[in-house]
Amino acid sequence: MGNIYSGRAQSLFGKLWLIWDDSGIREISFDKLPQSADAGASFPPQDDTLADQLLKELLHSSPLKIECFNLVGTPFQRQVWAQLLTIPVGTLTTYQKIAEAVGRPTAVRAVANAIGANPVAWLIPCHRVVRSDGQLGGYRWGVERKRAMLDWEQQKGRVAA
Repeated sequence: MGNIYSGRAQSLFGKLWLIWDDSGIREISFDKLPQSADAGASFPPQDDTLADQLLKELLHSSPLKIECFNLVGTPFQRQVWAQLLTIPVGTLTTYQKIAEAVGRPTAVRAVANAIGANPVAWLIPCHRVVRSDGQLGGYRWGVERKRAMLDWEQQKGRVAA
């Protein structure tokens, strides 16, 4: 399996935990320990300097690809997450449009569940997906943070640490 690393890094939207291994980012979490740590898994040693460097490198590599990450998910989830990476910075789409893009136009609820299960939400930009009526919908780290991310992206037109 290889080495697993952890660390805290500063982003424009608050401190976040990163969990990664030699194959890529596995999980991020704002404000609190990632789910893998909460689940009682053996938490790897913390290296905040390396986490900060890794985050900056990721955010300056454009465009991000699903291969930048080492994610555990079903083939359908991975397909949805890869589709999220195609949403341009500063734009929005809907759950319905994502469902159509992955060839499952009637699977809107399944798409929403896959988006909600995104272990690297923000880096894989699920915050760019809104309801068909234009409402923001939910977000793992709060609608206020989602709004801040969207506002910043629309003003700046790019992503940065």
